[in-house]
Amino acid sequence: MAEELVLDYVVDQPNIPTTNVETQVKILLRVNASNALRAMAGVTTGVNLCCVLDCSSSMRDAEFKAVIAATKAIVDALRPIDTLSVVAFQNVVYEIVTGETIADDATRAAVKRKIDTIENLRGGGTELEFAITKAEMLLNAEPDPAKVKKILIMTDGQVSGVPANCLRTAAQISDRKVSFDCLGFGAEFDYGFCQALVAPSNGYTDKIERVDQIVQAFQKRVQNLMASVAINATLTLSFTPTVRAGRLYRYSPEMAFMGNVELPGDSRDFVVTLGAVEKEKEYAYVVTATVPARAEGNIRIIKATLRYDLPGLNVVGGESAQSVVVFYSGNAEETAVVNGQVVRAFDEVELARLVEELDQACRGSDHKRSAMFFDILARRYEEMGNVDLKTHYVELKAKYQANGRLTLDDMNYSRHASTQKKDSGVKIVDA
Repeated sequence: MAEELVLDYVVDQPNIPTTNVETQVKILLRVNASNALRAMAGVTTGVNLCCVLDCSSSMRDAEFKAVIAATKAIVDALRPIDTLSVVAFQNVVYEIVTGETIADDATRAAVKRKIDTIENLRGGGTELEFAITKAEMLLNAEPDPAKVKKILIMTDGQVSGVPANCLRTAAQISDRKVSFDCLGFGAEFDYGFCQALVAPSNGYTDKIERVDQIVQAFQKRVQNLMASVAINATLTLSFTPTVRAGRLYRYSPEMAFMGNVELPGDSRDFVVTLGAVEKEKEYAYVVTATVPARAEGNIRIIKATLRYDLPGLNVVGGESAQSVVVFYSGNAEETAVVNGQVVRAFDEVELARLVEELDQACRGSDHKRSAMFFDILARRYEEMGNVDLKTHYVELKAKYQANGRLTLDDMNYSRHASTQKKDSGVKIVDA
């Protein structure tokens, strides 16, 4: 079966005026399992999972017990093709479960007893860097390379030590085909830090609002992982030499500003990591590029190449490609056509970048820039018809002006609102 994963694209301005000196275009790139693959039963891959659990002194009793209960619930959900490790951490890292396959009730009960011992380990700080290093070591003990390698972090607070070092270590681990997800809770959970930690591996971040939601959130994330059909997925964007690369945003399943597209040396290629692809999810990105003036005719802006492995069908090195093309025209009616879907997607993902700018300005006590971004965000949400979030930023600006700072909880709400995309099920049909 060719092209088990489908790659598609839409451009905001498919017809470029020949009179423009240069034009910025916005491209929405979308990836999902093909119709045929989604219709097939049993095409999944095993999960090699390491749960990294915060047992620092800041963990409240109810949250701590819920994390333990959630981890034990995962033991009940895992299949014989999956592997589980569990690490607990504070100032010290503890190996609780090491590479167990849950094949029978006796093993399941024994693993749960080990997880219960975490109750005795509370105290100290939040040395996450050491914990994820240990987690990678445990994942690497599993010899099967055809499994999803995932580190799932559950924490309530800010990391100890040097956060930049932890982010650097996470990025290095991501380069070795291990992905991260991070679930958190509490007023001191640092949403922005966790977003930065999971971003290199295309991971997922979420803040759980209530203690009674912890078990369900943990279970849902693992169930989604077990629905993975592809691993090692990458999207290579090859820019035409006359085209200037711009910014990259992730649109689905979680919105995030990924940064400026930096093309290394003389290369025109930029590689985006997708990692594991889940069966019923769409993965979408918005990329901007600037094209030069030219006469009427077609130009390829980007060649997009999707590569992946599909263990359930013994596919290694599967590939799907698209040439992102625009047409230069002197017809005013043609060049006036704009794709509203792409414009809307760009407006939404830009909010994540603006919230990031706001957070940096507030943390740096740059009051002038902070005020500017409060106003911009309030206006953008008003234009999009979201009165609640417009009001949120008006009130947040007043709070910042009164106190000279924002709490982590204030920014967590803003980040969550700007990044959680709704209704991100499969939207593409087979090409």
